[in-house]
Amino acid sequence: MAVLLRRSDQIPPSDAYDSWLTVTGTEADLPRQSRLPDLSRRLQHSFDRTRDNWLSIAKRVGEYPDGSLSHTAACAAYINDFGLMLGWTELIRDLAAAADTILVVCDDPWLYRHLETLTGIDAGERPLLLPVVFKMALRGVAARTRVALRLIYAAITLRPGRAVCRRAQSALIVYGHPRSDANGNDAYFGSLLRELPSLGRALHTDCMPARARALCRDGRTFSLHGWGNPAFAVGLIFLRWRLPRESKSHENQWLLKRATTHENSGGSLAMTKWQTHCQDRWLAACRPVAISWPWENHPWERHLCRTASRMGILRAGYQHAVVGRHQFNFSPASNPDDGYSLPDIIMCNGPAYRKQLADLGFDMEKLRLGGAFRVSKTTSAYHDPAGPVYIALSSIEAVTRQMLEAVSALTCSRVTFVAKDHPLYPMTIPESPQLRRTDKTIPESGGLSAVIYSTGTTGLEGLLAGVPTIRFLPADRIAPDILPDDLAVPERTCEELQEALLDLKQPSPLNWADVMAPIDMASWRAVLAPES
Repeated sequence: MAVLLRRSDQIPPSDAYDSWLTVTGTEADLPRQSRLPDLSRRLQHSFDRTRDNWLSIAKRVGEYPDGSLSHTAACAAYINDFGLMLGWTELIRDLAAAADTILVVCDDPWLYRHLETLTGIDAGERPLLLPVVFKMALRGVAARTRVALRLIYAAITLRPGRAVCRRAQSALIVYGHPRSDANGNDAYFGSLLRELPSLGRALHTDCMPARARALCRDGRTFSLHGWGNPAFAVGLIFLRWRLPRESKSHENQWLLKRATTHENSGGSLAMTKWQTHCQDRWLAACRPVAISWPWENHPWERHLCRTASRMGILRAGYQHAVVGRHQFNFSPASNPDDGYSLPDIIMCNGPAYRKQLADLGFDMEKLRLGGAFRVSKTTSAYHDPAGPVYIALSSIEAVTRQMLEAVSALTCSRVTFVAKDHPLYPMTIPESPQLRRTDKTIPESGGLSAVIYSTGTTGLEGLLAGVPTIRFLPADRIAPDILPDDLAVPERTCEELQEALLDLKQPSPLNWADVMAPIDMASWRAVLAPES
């Protein structure tokens, strides 16, 4: 049969198709009973199959002018939906080859034009494209103007702190995490600042000036904003990522056009360009012996590695959090320069993720066990069948909304919930007698009956604490799975969540040492303070 591809204002009568689905957040008033079953798992399976394709496309995009600044080129599934578009493509290609007639409702003008090129697609009238492009272009100019004004202010007000960096032999480059402080504690690197007196701390430009000033009180921390040229910030207003002429013949040309339009409609590219500008000027002026940062192979990190390599500065990336099967950005396959944009050394937080990085193609000699600063070893059981269910909200806003909606729809009145948002992406949590907000981590929370997570480290923390752990599957997008290859937890959709909570099963004991490693201060000292 075929896939009927339609806009939401051109839906055919219900007897024209067997089942339906909507893509990219398109809303349609259709009978729930005929919705395509198990969509969340189908989409995830399709996304799994896109990895090699996305990595290959990303490597080429990284060679385009300013394409290296894009999250599309970095395969960052947390903050970029190019892979999701490839996943929808795989899913709908499969549906077009099936026996049933499927209605696909899509109002995204780029994805619509891309899908209608597939075999077996019966397409209707296209969604309008030019008005959307024009609107997003205006939004991009406004966003970059706001960014530029903010950066000019940050560069001027934080400039006095530049002198601090000259006293540092080596430096950490960190985000302005709320759990970091000016007393030698860092959310990413623990007590490393106290252990290594010659170490400085450079704040990434995503750290706002007020937060930067608070952290700079230690006399060893400085903001990279202070190295920025205000005139350079003005030029960021006109920054855009453009596709070369050759991309017009690419089979995914509409998805690439979508990617450029979406990334150009915000301030992300400008912020990345500013970060690379500031870090280049800092490195040229201060020439640290070695640098380390929370490594995730993002665009600014790739640029950092190239610059530091030219200057002979040792690059020690810290695999600080998690990898998992959906974090394609960790793969070296999307780096277009044969490792030049990768760290010299990757300090891993434990053996499980070290193995995953080796399986992705990294030389085992480059992967050292530095230990886990962020995931501490638990010494007691945290499971209490009568305790609340811990909801670990995602850094992805759309996923967090679905999690909160799923919890509010539950009718099991004997279950109570505590919800914690991501520290870098705070969300409004609608509290009720059944649901309350918490700022505590899992180890700080005491007895819990279960943990529900979708993305992030908390799923692993739940398993390490011996608590029944459920991974929430959103309806229309990918929540990156972060568990090591040998670990698995029950995956449940919104419709399946209540049944799962009424039939909780305690997980098999998980040995912390099989996943994480204790801090090896001697290794850190050898890398960042070799002369001390």
